[in-house]
Formats: sequence, structure tokens, C-alpha cells
Amino acid sequence: MKPIKIKSRKKSVNSRLSIKVMAGLKKFLIASAPYLISLTVIGVFFGGVIAYALNSSTFQLREVRILNIGTLTPEQSFAFCELVPGENLITLDLVNVQQMIKRKHPEFKEVLVHRVLPNRVEVMLKRRTPVAQVAYGRYVQIDKDLVILPGSSAVPFKNLTVIEGVPVPGEGLYVGVSIQDSHAKKAIRIVEWVKQSNILRGHLLTKIDIGDPKNILLFADSDIEIRLGNNHLMERFKILDQTLRNVALDSSKIRYIDLRFDDVVIGPR
Repeated sequence: MKPIKIKSRKKSVNSRLSIKVMAGLKKFLIASAPYLISLTVIGVFFGGVIAYALNSSTFQLREVRILNIGTLTPEQSFAFCELVPGENLITLDLVNVQQMIKRKHPEFKEVLVHRVLPNRVEVMLKRRTPVAQVAYGRYVQIDKDLVILPGSSAVPFKNLTVIEGVPVPGEGLYVGVSIQDSHAKKAIRIVEWVKQSNILRGHLLTKIDIGDPKNILLFADSDIEIRLGNNHLMERFKILDQTLRNVALDSSKIRYIDLRFDDVVIGPR
């Protein structure tokens, strides 16, 4: 007796599923064909545009503009950014240019480099503003972040408070070095607060001596000494404010004002 062959029901189900999948795939391809063609055309177009931009002389660097530092010759502008005429503007690494300028010119607080098509680079600079000067034998200007700025002088700069008693930074007195001394930071806060509050009523804060951290000394109009001590400075400034409401800062009459004790002591000339 010959064996009877039984068709697999599982095989039949799989066949029907395969037919449905193929039919669905065919419908999908037909429906999406316009989109696929459009994407292909767009890809080819942009590929052509990129290839043109990378090889065309239209996008070769021809001009560098440095803003906010006066007039530079074209040669000086290219050298400032370490760029070369003819470089491709599309592939130019602007971040690298920006970092290089900051590294070589720490006197600028902000550096922004822009690509201006078809062939120009613009560099926007913001200088650090000096708020005080530190006496190190010569006078060195610093900004509010205590960053050393270019230029020094054998005599004090005009209209900048002198800070004395600041130790020389471990990195040396180089442009861009940030002074980390805590007492110097306190002195800068005093400079800014005195300026904002106008507590000296139009008189100049000419010097702060932090050589003795336990006894900070201020000098108004060069020769009136204000003895602050070191602690509770805001309270001492309130007392100074009350004192100056009744006593005029007259250098011909006042030698010092001592705020370190319960009662204010005014030393006459």
C-alpha cells in the first residue's frame, strides 16, 4: 500500500502571507516612487551645489574684516586671523580661527567669527575694560575678572584705582594671566561697589592697600586714609556713608577715618 501524502497546512498559510507581503510591497513602491525620485533629484542637485562650492573660485577667501580695533591693512587683517587669501570659505574652520584669536589675544573678552558669502570673513571683537591697576614696580591694568591687560607704565594710569600688596601670579605678569589672589578679588569688589554706590560723593578712590589683609586701607583723593579692617565690610561702608553725610572729605582737614572700632575715629591734619 502506497503512503498517502498530506499537504502541510502551515506551508499553505505561509504562501498566502508571502503573496500579501509582495502585493503590499508593490503598492508601496508604486505609491512612493514620486517621492523617491524627488529625493534622488534633490540629492543630486545638492551634491552638485556642494561640489561647485568646493571647487569654484567664487567662494575663495578674498577679504577679512576686523571690527572694533581700528583700521588694519588687508595684509594685517589676514595675519591677525592667520588666514591665507584663496582659502575655500565653505570648508574654513571658523571655530578654530576663533580659538586661535582668543589664545593669541587674551585682551579680548569676546571673539565672534562670521562667514559672509561669497568670499569674506568678519571678526567681531570686544575688548576687556580696565577697572583698576596693580602696582608691581610698574603699573599693570586689570579688568573685573582680574585678567592682566596689555601695556604697563612706570607711573599710574589716570582715573584707575591702584591696588597695592597683590602677590605676583605664579604664571608671571603676562597679558591674559588671571590673578587668583582672594584679597585682590575683594579689592576689585570694593572698587566696583564704591563706583556704583558713589559713597565717596564725587571724590576719587585712588588706592587700595591690601598688603595687610587684616587691615584693608582705602585712600580717597590720594591722601585721605580710610581704615576698613577686614571683616563685615558692608557694615563698615554703611557707617562710612553715615559719617560722610555729616563730614565733608576735605584733605586739608582730615588725615584719616578709622572704621575698625565701635566709634568712628577721624584724625585731623
